[in-house]
Amino acid sequence: MQRQSALAELFLNSDLVGIVELRGVDTSWSFGEFKPKECFSKYAPFFGQWSMLMHEDPDRTLHEATSDELRLAEQAIDRLDARLHLLESDTWEKITQVNIDGSMIEWKTL
Repeated sequence: MQRQSALAELFLNSDLVGIVELRGVDTSWSFGEFKPKECFSKYAPFFGQWSMLMHEDPDRTLHEATSDELRLAEQAIDRLDARLHLLESDTWEKITQVNIDGSMIEWKTL
């Protein structure tokens, strides 16, 4: 997969939810800019809850209850069938983990 400023479509459970501009790779995670489409609204609560919990404790020492809620939010996101359609090469990649926080997106693929 080309990782420099390529465009892709993000699908969740077969719904086209947004456009991703790929920006780079940091270890096993890829990252980019996410531009949601209208259909993203039905998935936004999953990512909104995850984001809220991630930013709840600014010094990153999550309380046990928050940590449990975060784990449940991540499990709900991981159950989504997430795929990227790379426009330039017309190829598909299965996403194993994805996080969307505002306009930022990061993901891992198989």
